[in-house]
Amino acid sequence: MSTSKSEGTGEGKSKILKVLQVSDCHVAANPAADYRSQNADRNLGSILSAAQDWHPDLVLATGDISEDASPESYARVATLLGTLGAPILALPGNHDDPAVMCRFFPEGPWDGPYLKKKGRWSLVLLNSTAPGKISGSFSQTGLLQLDKQLQRDDGDFALVALHHQPVPVNAHWIDRYGLEDPETFLEVIDRNQKVRCIAWGHVHHDFQAKREDVVLLGAPSSVANSLPGTQRFSLDSAGPACRWLELGPNGIVETGLIRPA
Repeated sequence: MSTSKSEGTGEGKSKILKVLQVSDCHVAANPAADYRSQNADRNLGSILSAAQDWHPDLVLATGDISEDASPESYARVATLLGTLGAPILALPGNHDDPAVMCRFFPEGPWDGPYLKKKGRWSLVLLNSTAPGKISGSFSQTGLLQLDKQLQRDDGDFALVALHHQPVPVNAHWIDRYGLEDPETFLEVIDRNQKVRCIAWGHVHHDFQAKREDVVLLGAPSSVANSLPGTQRFSLDSAGPACRWLELGPNGIVETGLIRPA
C-alpha cells in the first residue's frame, strides 16, 4: 500500500520549495540523557532556533529521531519541530519504532512509500529499516511500490528520502551499515528520470555527490557529527547541523547547512 498527499497548484508551481532536513536527533525519554557527550534536546533546540529565520515550507526528518523509541522522545521532537510552523514529513531510522513514531508524525511511510506533492515537486518518503538490524533494506514488494508510485506521479520532479545511505560515504564505521543491495534500489531510481535528488540520514556528516542528474545528499546529525573519512566515529568539533534544500521549479537542487548561531 502507498499513500500520497497533494498540495500547491497554480502560482506554487513557479516557486522555489524550501525544505529543512533534520536528521539523527537521538533524543531519549530522559531529556538530560547523554549522546556521545552531547545533549540531544539542547542541540536540536539550538539548530531550530538558527533555522527559524530561513522559514522552510516543509520539514523533512530522516530517521533516528529517537534514541530509545520512547513516546516521550517523539513528543518532544514533534513539539520542537512544530515551532518552525511548517508541515512535518518524517521517516524512521534503525533506532526508531515505526509503530510508536507514527502516532506523533502522521505524514510518513507507515503503510508503504509516502508521497507529498508541493508545486512541481514530489517528495517520496521510504522506510528502509528492518527490525533488529542496523543496516537497511527494501523488499521486492517495497521497491515495486516505489517504482509504481514514481510512474503514477504526475509531478515534474521528485526527491526520494530514506534513512540508510545507498552509496558509500567514505566513513568505515557507518558504511558497514548502509542500504543492503543498493543496486536494485538505484535501478528503480535510474528508471524514473523525474528523480532529481536522494536524501538520507544515518551517516552523521555532510555528504554530497551526483549520479548522472541525481543529487545525492547525506545529512549531518542534529546532535553529534563525525569527521568524514574516519574508521571510527570521531566527534566533529564543528558541532550539530541540519540541511537546507531549495528545490527549484526548473528541477535544480541547491543545498547547504545550518548550524547554531
